[in-house]
Amino acid sequence: MTLEKTLIITLDDFIFDLYKVKNTIWDEIETKYEVEVTEHFRMAYYDAHLEKREKLGREYPKIAPYFNEVEQLFNQTIDNAQVQINSEHFELLIQWSNVYQLIYCTNLKIERIKKLLDLFNIDYLNTHIVSSKQVLNSKPEGDIYLKVARLLNIKANTLTVIDSTLNGIQASYLANTKGLFLAQFHEANATIKKFAYAHFKHTQDLNNYVLNLINQSE
Repeated sequence: MTLEKTLIITLDDFIFDLYKVKNTIWDEIETKYEVEVTEHFRMAYYDAHLEKREKLGREYPKIAPYFNEVEQLFNQTIDNAQVQINSEHFELLIQWSNVYQLIYCTNLKIERIKKLLDLFNIDYLNTHIVSSKQVLNSKPEGDIYLKVARLLNIKANTLTVIDSTLNGIQASYLANTKGLFLAQFHEANATIKKFAYAHFKHTQDLNNYVLNLINQSE
């Protein structure tokens, strides 16, 4: 079968649950320093670019002093391979690779995400890996998805993006792609529903939708 559609997967969350890792670190910060870290802040901060983080620092001055500590602990956790693979989602990845051209996106450095992929024996030699470190503006700006479109020499509106974070789904919207939100860590609120092309509570519903999209192109 000719691969007619491109599916962009954010490895950080869909495969490695890194949002959960960073949330655990913020839980530790809350306890250690007796500060409140709201869910809204966690969603906005998680994979935001530096300018957005600086803005959040001004809005949350009591939390801002711990940004560097959180990032240091987060990177150490990844480098020490203290992460888990989402086996259910990994099976979907294998299934989708038979009918889609898969593109892997990450907020990590390319070298760091490749180490994780190697650790779990996930093949990446036949696909592209694009990092937010390679673009001027990270999420919630749409630069990373626009880079994918340029890389493949196709229009951004032909791309389908799977993401589980507020910043990621906003970035997909700004890049004019089809952003599919999976409620992997939190429910789709009004803001997420505004930016998502479609949103799903359950992985199986997402899978059915993704497979239906490819069937429509045949």
